[in-house]
Amino acid sequence: MNQNLFSEFKGSSDQEVRAQIQKDLKSLDFESTLCWESLEGITTQPVYDRDSKKQKKVINAFPEYWNTAHTIEVKQDIESVIRSCEAAVQSDVEVIILRLKDSDVSFEEFSKALEHIQTTFYIVLDFSLSTESIDLLNKNFKDRANFTFLFDPITHLAQTGDWFDDQHSDLTLWSQLICSKKLQTCLYVDNRIHQNAGATIVQQLAYLLSQAVDYLSQISSTNKEEVEVLFHLALGSNYFFEIAKIQALKTVFTSIISAYDFKITYKVIAEPSTRNMTLQDYNVNMLRSTTAMMAAILGGADIVNNLPYDVTFNPPNAFGDRIAQNQLLILKNESFFDQVTNPAEGSYYIEELTQEFAERSLRLFKDIEKKEGFLNLLLNNEIQKEVSRAAQKEQALFDSGVLVLVGVNRFQDFDAPKTNMQIPLEQLKKKSLIEPIEPKRLSEKSEHVYGK
Repeated sequence: MNQNLFSEFKGSSDQEVRAQIQKDLKSLDFESTLCWESLEGITTQPVYDRDSKKQKKVINAFPEYWNTAHTIEVKQDIESVIRSCEAAVQSDVEVIILRLKDSDVSFEEFSKALEHIQTTFYIVLDFSLSTESIDLLNKNFKDRANFTFLFDPITHLAQTGDWFDDQHSDLTLWSQLICSKKLQTCLYVDNRIHQNAGATIVQQLAYLLSQAVDYLSQISSTNKEEVEVLFHLALGSNYFFEIAKIQALKTVFTSIISAYDFKITYKVIAEPSTRNMTLQDYNVNMLRSTTAMMAAILGGADIVNNLPYDVTFNPPNAFGDRIAQNQLLILKNESFFDQVTNPAEGSYYIEELTQEFAERSLRLFKDIEKKEGFLNLLLNNEIQKEVSRAAQKEQALFDSGVLVLVGVNRFQDFDAPKTNMQIPLEQLKKKSLIEPIEPKRLSEKSEHVYGK
């Protein structure tokens, strides 16, 4: 039976809506009370409608199914890693991200130890590669379809200020790995450092896209006919902005890849940012990470990787991991976030934000490409300067109380649990090739006050 369910409701023009809002505000000013400008320079309005004259350009490429993920750092103790992998699988984690920090790990032992674990593995190679190590990977993981190997030397340069070895060696070995016919590989772009260091969303997107193009230009000189790009994002507290960020990434990257003569597909891994996590009232971190994961799902991430609530102050531990995994299970199996495809479709606000981010990030991307790309600007310390400027503006908003972290600079619970840093801060080398981009939490300065 066809029935127009909303025919009894009278439509309202934009002018009528605004007139009613102004009436409700009484003497308060419409603009200063309800409109605000973000760090990206976007002024948000209290009400949005779809402009029929404006063609919708948003790409809503939504995965049919999103996967839960868990990250484990791999060092020498393979047995403890296996136990952590088995515990994650028992908790219904669908993707395990293993970060290999040590080249001395026996690939033969590692491969055999993981044989009985039937799940999808992403192996991030976070150490200096060599032709010999790639040969060992080819030998021990040949045709293992559930293992995908990732290597991102440009992000390593951004994080540490140095290449693993040198630019030529790192990019040559990257090319050898990505073009391996025996291994499952992805073009991996780890963009989390920029969000965690305080870059704006427009900067994050433009840097991500330009870094991907830097890598794609390396592939253009090979005979590779198809490549999959894996973007790794960190999501902050601005819920609707983060949903739009993922959709803007898909919108712009879809237009960029049309220029290449080989097939390019892509996926998005998203996880909570550490920039808004706190030591004061640290249990609130669970709410922050849950909100970020919800934004990841609604934005269309293919893989959602949660962080333990105590990741910034405790070493990896079974309790923190279990809580993180349970948060994902609740979202997926009890909140039914996997039952609806693209629930944000039709939100005029998100569509407008997506369009703004797409246009602004594309303009910045084009500016970066005119200056020879992301890597060139990184080597000249230009990216670092821009991220630092954005981070300082955001920090000033937090320090003044305009930007709120609940439990820290607003709604403080002085009886809430406090903790001390239990993990040593990484000491970066005093002298490096370039200035590294360093993650910094907004609440660090105020936490020092609490510790006195």
